[in-house]
Amino acid sequence: MDKNEYPINTDIVEEMMTPKDEDVQFYLEEMQKMNNLMIDMQRELNRALMESRRMQEELKRNEQFKIALEASEKAAKEKMEFMSRMSHDMRTPMNVIMGLASATIDEADNPAAVRENMTNIRDASDFMLGLVNDILDMSKIEKGTVVLNQKPYSYQEFALEMKTMFSTQCDAKHITLYTKEAASNPTVMTDKIRIKQIFFNIISNAVKYTPPGGRIEVGAYQVSVNEAENKISVEYRVTDNGIGMSEEFQKHLFEPFSQEDNSVSPELKGSGLGLSITKRLVEQMGGTIQVKSQKGKGTTISVKLTFELAKGEVHEKKESFDILHGKNVLLVEDHPLNTRIAERLLEKQNMHVIHAENGKIGVDLFRASPEGSFDVVLMDIRMPEMSGIEAAKKIRALERKDAENIPIIAMSANAYPEDIQKSLKAGMNEHLAKPVDAVVLYKTLSKVLQCT
Repeated sequence: MDKNEYPINTDIVEEMMTPKDEDVQFYLEEMQKMNNLMIDMQRELNRALMESRRMQEELKRNEQFKIALEASEKAAKEKMEFMSRMSHDMRTPMNVIMGLASATIDEADNPAAVRENMTNIRDASDFMLGLVNDILDMSKIEKGTVVLNQKPYSYQEFALEMKTMFSTQCDAKHITLYTKEAASNPTVMTDKIRIKQIFFNIISNAVKYTPPGGRIEVGAYQVSVNEAENKISVEYRVTDNGIGMSEEFQKHLFEPFSQEDNSVSPELKGSGLGLSITKRLVEQMGGTIQVKSQKGKGTTISVKLTFELAKGEVHEKKESFDILHGKNVLLVEDHPLNTRIAERLLEKQNMHVIHAENGKIGVDLFRASPEGSFDVVLMDIRMPEMSGIEAAKKIRALERKDAENIPIIAMSANAYPEDIQKSLKAGMNEHLAKPVDAVVLYKTLSKVLQCT
């Protein structure tokens, strides 16, 4: 068949291939619809993404809430365990004190029994005071309020004090206490009280957990000297051949209240705070502490510290409290036993004591006295009628010359930093924590009287 038999109508083809206005409009409308559809899809996608983010944030908040809740529950549990442990540890020596006090009254005609009872009461009291001090130290360290007082201190002095402190306990258990001679004996600048506290905790544990016939060695080893900075690094080691510790317990050794075996005899129990305090004190002093121990073999505790070398040898003078003799004290204290103890301590230094039973009486006595009658005021804080804080403010507000300058010293069982600040804000010069140590009291009195 001839290809030209069916001719193509070019006009029709051209008409088909030439877009009409209505077709163009149709295509435009369809494209607009598709564009709108894509916009809607993009909006939906954005909404989905936003919802996904919201859900992720919600999950994150829920996870944070869960973590916070778990932390809160853990803190509450730890607080309950702390209160339970403290209640037990406080009640144990308190029961001893109350029981022996009652027995002493019944055995008043037996001097030997009375002496033994009083010795045991003193030991139980020392334990309670140590426990309270540990709790206060933990609080101070956590709040960052521990202040290090730098004073000259030599290893020779340190070794002698440790030997004096523990020789009686070691002799009683037939334990050999060996203090290794230092290769050099430089005098360094450090906080003597905190250093002694660190090694008291370490060595007392060594004595406690070393059986009769054992051996404890205390030594200091010079690590390095930095002459440019005038500093020396020292490693102290306390080694014993006692009962040792398991590897598992060593991971928790420095946690508060950690004790490996609660079934140990009562005389081996302590507060469980000592080594936790020790570690934090060492770290605050810029040092490190490490433990190597083996169950049934013994323990070595190493403490590395860096000190500033003291300039020349410094010898501290023996304390003299002559300045206290003949001074007049206004003692404001509501508790009869505390009053009697304070009066004895003060009278031992030939001080004259006038007693007021509460803050109101104290203010009235001071107001009624001739100007300059009293040299110093010792003020309890918690008292009926008027607190020590209010009494101190009223004394300071009196319109007389000595009211402005007389030293006022707080003596209170409230010993937290905020309590001390309240006392100072009320116009008091110093704040002593009860039970008051005699030497600390005398030093504080001497200090404030020298400033007047």
